[in-house]
Amino acid sequence: MPRHSKSTQTSKIISHTDDGTPIVNVTLSQIRKGQPTKKGALVRIPQVAERSKCYEEAAKVIGEREALALPYHGGRMWKCEVKLSDAAGAHGSNFTLKSATDTESATKGRKSCPTPLFRWYRHSLQLATLPHILEEIVEVSHKMGNKKKWISLSNDDDLDSSDEEWEEPLPSQNVMEISTLTTSAYEDSTHPLPFITRSWISPDLQRFNTRKAAIAHSEELVERDLLIDRILFGYGKNGVRLRPVKPARKVALEAGMARFLRDGLWIVGQEEMWIEKRREIYNRKTMRLLNQENQNLNGDQLQSTMSGLASRQESSFENSGGSCAVKKSADDHTVREADKNLSINAPSNKVARASDESSDLPKCDGTFGSSKRLLEAVLQSNGIDKCVRIKVSVNESTVSNVKKAKMPNTVTPNDSDASWNSDHATPTKIPKPRSRLSYIEPLPLSTHYRLNSEQIEKCYAACIGHYERVMFTVKARSLHHELSDGFDVLRERGKGRYDMELPEFDTEEYSFLTDSKIAAWMPIIHKILGDDAILVHKGCFLSLPGSETQVYHQDGVHLNKKFQKPCHAVNVFIPLVDYDMTNGPTEFCLGSHYIGHENFVKEMVYTPCVTAGTPVIFDYRLGHRGLRNYSKNCRPVVYLTYSSVASGKEFRDSVNFSRKRYRKLGEFVEKPPSREERAKRRRLEE
Repeated sequence: MPRHSKSTQTSKIISHTDDGTPIVNVTLSQIRKGQPTKKGALVRIPQVAERSKCYEEAAKVIGEREALALPYHGGRMWKCEVKLSDAAGAHGSNFTLKSATDTESATKGRKSCPTPLFRWYRHSLQLATLPHILEEIVEVSHKMGNKKKWISLSNDDDLDSSDEEWEEPLPSQNVMEISTLTTSAYEDSTHPLPFITRSWISPDLQRFNTRKAAIAHSEELVERDLLIDRILFGYGKNGVRLRPVKPARKVALEAGMARFLRDGLWIVGQEEMWIEKRREIYNRKTMRLLNQENQNLNGDQLQSTMSGLASRQESSFENSGGSCAVKKSADDHTVREADKNLSINAPSNKVARASDESSDLPKCDGTFGSSKRLLEAVLQSNGIDKCVRIKVSVNESTVSNVKKAKMPNTVTPNDSDASWNSDHATPTKIPKPRSRLSYIEPLPLSTHYRLNSEQIEKCYAACIGHYERVMFTVKARSLHHELSDGFDVLRERGKGRYDMELPEFDTEEYSFLTDSKIAAWMPIIHKILGDDAILVHKGCFLSLPGSETQVYHQDGVHLNKKFQKPCHAVNVFIPLVDYDMTNGPTEFCLGSHYIGHENFVKEMVYTPCVTAGTPVIFDYRLGHRGLRNYSKNCRPVVYLTYSSVASGKEFRDSVNFSRKRYRKLGEFVEKPPSREERAKRRRLEE
């Protein structure tokens, strides 16, 4: 028998589906070479290992589609663990962790059982029913707009663009579409679908075994994101930019807690950071819209008012019977000269007004019959009657002054005009434009949960004084070599960075830092850790000018590395100087407090630049680092560590805050007084 006869024999049709589509077997050589067995036929794979590989590829595609069907949360995607198997013992999944039961199931099973069908697609075998399985996955609407919009505004050129817009990964392109073959395999009664087991893992590491439960939790996360966007960033549903309004303190606490759970960070006053910037943008846009509105309204009002003035002047002249004698020659000369000047200096068709208080004359386009009536209407509005014999000399300066003249809200008679009669006693009012737009006044910044200026100065003096005393003691005792190893009251955390423990913080004078009943930020700590939260450590970080950027790190590890547990400890950083990007603020990697997301991700970096005395609270497991200090000044930061009490035993960090690791410096060497101090002391003694 020829060598290729076996391949020809295996390519023969072995059975048909319910609608008559042929089914053929496939060999290992055909799979390796990617050779289709028969065009227009479905394929049956007898080998368990090859079916398992196809199941594994199908599980990856299904898991990817399931993850994309649910909305993001904090820049993190959902995950879906998928496992496919059949009664003959083949199985495949999109996760690498395999238990002993999974390995045993590959050897068990009835080999004579019918197995799912496959088909050739782009020189590889794929599960024939995969397109129909993907079609059953419905994408969940998350009500979150990709593009931020501003209601009733023409463009967003001046708007802030601080929000990150995540680019969603596209689903796998190597997936076939629904066809006649896939429908035949899906509807066939002899060859069943593979058994599919799904498990959804949310961005906050919660596991769900049903799609219904996963969708319900995703809706909760979306509501949490909407609350954060509305209160902390000023965005409504579908990304609409909201009017800057200061939220209530209770709502701000709820939004802050939602962001802490998502990002691991809580910045005091974060609900007010966007308001001032949005207020400036809103007022700038409002001014632009009001100017456009005034141009449209004032043009119509000015034309109607001046036409009313002209018609009333004509009726008054007719009622007087022409008793007012006007010098025709002088009047005609004046009007001709005014026509000439007005034709030269005529404004544009549209009336341009900067505000409600000033306006320009409309173009003399025949609306009032001629430029003579236009000039008469303007003179009439300024209290000059047509019937009064007044010699008017019109020149360039006169016309320019007339153009700059303000249009009064009411037409009143001139006090010097003796010919004003009772027919002109009724004033003509010009209605002011009414608009829903209005300017927003600056909102006062809140002072709660912060240190006041006196407390900031006291802490600043204590930190700088402690550093100077320690360094003078090190210099006096020649302990420069031991400085790199650290002392109990001062430890080096990188070049130019020092972690100091101040004895002054244990005194009653600094109870505003240590007393849980007095500390301003304790409502936030109780919101995060509970009412039993306690202070476990306190100190001060000092960054000298020229200090280098720290290595990215987490202060503490997870108490359980298999399951995500709630926050057990937090750090409170209180800068004693205003933060900016030059004096080395702290950089955080949002969401790095979750298991599996501890690595540094550039797209998740956030650096809050807050004012002095504003606490920055973050999860003890959140990744962060101090940036380089490019300024010429020191940057002291008071830090406090709180933990929750569990079963009567609080959390203690024996790695970062163990004094046994460091040498005791002992009593400080007193710094000798300076010449000025000695002179002052002598004067006092005398």
